[in-house]
This record gives sequence, structure tokens and C-alpha cells, in this order.
Amino acid sequence: MNIATSSEFWRARLEIPNYEVKEAARYAHVHSATVARWHKNTTLGKREPGAKLSYMQLIELAVAAACKDAGMKLGDIRAARSYFAGAFKTEYPFAMLDLMTDGVDLAVKAGAELLIGNRNGQLAWKRVIGDRFKEFEYEDGIATRWHLAGEKSPVVIDPKVRFGAPHVSGVPTWLLKERWAEGEPMNEITDDLGLEVSELKAALLFEGIDPKTTRQNEWLN
Repeated sequence: MNIATSSEFWRARLEIPNYEVKEAARYAHVHSATVARWHKNTTLGKREPGAKLSYMQLIELAVAAACKDAGMKLGDIRAARSYFAGAFKTEYPFAMLDLMTDGVDLAVKAGAELLIGNRNGQLAWKRVIGDRFKEFEYEDGIATRWHLAGEKSPVVIDPKVRFGAPHVSGVPTWLLKERWAEGEPMNEITDDLGLEVSELKAALLFEGIDPKTTRQNEWLN
């Protein structure tokens, strides 16, 4: 019997269904119905109706959402994904570092813009996707850490930490929200869990806490 290497176990965790559609949609700033529709028309690849998303599928959703925000049509996003899936021989092309690095090479060859092939010839890949890649940290060419609120955000999803739950310095954001909701002072929470105040505030904002309507004096200190 062959024993899988730690690397294989690490990679396997990336594909474990772990995220409800509703929470994945919240992280990517899209509607839940949009997630289902994009999977149905293969903009995000195949997924069984009602099934949870894996980490890799979550990253695919984040990238597709960024493209849509940038003004790309769904047909172009779908064609781009199909092209990259074949070019890099991967089921999750939007989650791969090669998509960015090789894309730069293609852009140089094409001139001012990155052009990729589809069945109709060429299609323009929006430059803004490069900004979204800055939100990810890579290991073995795969996006393994997502800074959910921007490149420098302390709120991170990492499939190797807390089973992929959003966290700051290893502490799940949902736990911080609960302790805040129970009335614990901000300094007690940070001292107890070894966090910076800025990390706690970022986590609470991510969880939808509005500093203008709840214990405002603590936010100002």
C-alpha cells in the first residue's frame, strides 16, 4: 500500500467541498444565484447542484467575479477559462500562478494587451486581473492563501489553517464576531488571543460589524 506524501495530502485538501454557496458568494461579492448560474453555464467548471465549493472552486469564483467587475462578458470569461484549462492542463486554471506568469509572456508577444486564443480567434484578457492576483499567495504554483479584503488585508482564507475558514493570525473571524457580540471589550479580546487591534477591527468589518452603529468609542481609541 502506497502512503501519500504530505504534499499530496495538502493538495487533496484544496479540493474538499467546504464552502456553502451562500458564504462563497459573500466572499466573492456576488449573489448566490450567480454562483449557481456560472457553474451551470461552465464559466466556473462543473459542479453538482447544491454541492459545496472546494477551495479551488472558491478561487475560481473570485477570479471570475473580478473579471465580471472589470466589464468582461461571461462568454469571454468562459472562453478564457476553457483556453487556459487546455493550455495548462488543469481543472482549475483561474487558481494557477502559471495563468499570470505565462500570460505576461503572451502579452509581450501580442503587444499592448494580453491576447488568448479561442475558437473564434483572439480575445482580450483584461489587465485588471493582474491586480486580483496580488491578493493571493502561491505555493507550488497554486493560490493557497487569499487575502479577502485586498492585498494587505489580514483576513485570510488558507485551506491549511482552521479548515479554510476566514481568519486573522489563525483566529477565525466568526469567533471574533461572537466574542464582540457578547460584549467583550476590544482590548480583552486582543490580549486573550494575541492579536493586534487592527487585525480585530479588520475581522469585525469583514463579518459585517458597522463601527458607526456599535460601541463606537472602542473603535476610536
